[in-house]
Amino acid sequence: MHRYTSPKISFTTLLKWQFSKVYRRRSAESSALPIVLHEKLPKGEYTLWLGHASLWLRLGETTVAIDPVEGDIPLYRRHSILPIPKEELNADVILLTHAHYDHYDKATVTYLLQHNPKIIIVAPAGFWRYLKGKIDRERCFELEWWESVMVGGLFITLVPSKHWSKRTPYDTNKVLWGGYVVQNSAHTLYHAGDSAYGEHFKEIGKKFDIDEAFLPIGAYRPEEIMKHNHLNPPEAIRAATDLGAKTVIPIHYGTFALSDEPIDEPIEWFEKLIRSKPYPFDPRTLRVGEIYRFNAISTLKST
Repeated sequence: MHRYTSPKISFTTLLKWQFSKVYRRRSAESSALPIVLHEKLPKGEYTLWLGHASLWLRLGETTVAIDPVEGDIPLYRRHSILPIPKEELNADVILLTHAHYDHYDKATVTYLLQHNPKIIIVAPAGFWRYLKGKIDRERCFELEWWESVMVGGLFITLVPSKHWSKRTPYDTNKVLWGGYVVQNSAHTLYHAGDSAYGEHFKEIGKKFDIDEAFLPIGAYRPEEIMKHNHLNPPEAIRAATDLGAKTVIPIHYGTFALSDEPIDEPIEWFEKLIRSKPYPFDPRTLRVGEIYRFNAISTLKST
């Protein structure tokens, strides 16, 4: 695990960053990203981006929610509205990448559990500590890196990311973190969770034939802190090339102002880069609430 664990940032560095915010004016506190609104979930197979790292997808007959966050989170308000009424957001499976508040939103997960009594959760090893009393143990699958589970006709694998875990002052890195590869016989999709750049992207690309890679591109300033935890747009493009993905879709921007860059800067930077020269993948930028329809066929490969 060690080589995929973000290095610890000194308390002095973090304190200086937080103190500097008192004297700095935020560049942009609202997002200008366009939003596509829906009354209910679409039919057929799709991926629907809800903003930040939250995806709703359907492959075959199974609906999957990845890192679902429907509203504000502690200390941060949502800058892009939820594009569909939360009452319509039903799912068969929830995938949680790690315990940070912008990825595991307790209120959203609790709501989904209450309104989907047969729902299944897949999470990294150790995550049960946060879910006790909320879901029956037999409906919660904890995975180590490279471990897989078959749920609803989907082969789901937890893959490494270069990040860390913390939710309380007493649980630093006691729960694993990662991304997910979701497959059926016709399709392979990858959600990176949170990650700094690392060799794990090449490893994942060697093991899986990825059709769509959903890669984070935001929360990269100040660089001396964030480079150990997140990708910036050039690093995301490098990761996409390492993965060998056919299509790359940027996420993790425009919803929560987690860091120092203007809230819409990540996608502006990403789009400038992809216009500058050809890349060995198809870049697709989604609006919040936009439906992506799968259009590629792949061969199922497992670890």
